[in-house]
Amino acid sequence: DDPAKLSNAEILRIQMVHFEAFLDRAIRLGVPQVFVIHGIGKGTLREAIAMRLHDHPEVVDFKNEYHPKYGWGATEVILSA
Repeated sequence: DDPAKLSNAEILRIQMVHFEAFLDRAIRLGVPQVFVIHGIGKGTLREAIAMRLHDHPEVVDFKNEYHPKYGWGATEVILSA
């Protein structure tokens, strides 16, 4: 009930569950490209997302480059058609 009582590991786990659901939905809908917004912070979430994307069979490419709308806080993901 109180997010302040969660450990960093539990917060990351919850964020990754939501990320996986977002990615699965994009794949199911046949979306060719998505941006995953993770923020800047210390990079823990960005790195966890990158590790998952690296091993995902539906991911053609991904990059974390500066974007005019999202800055450095989002990863662009290209999905297979």
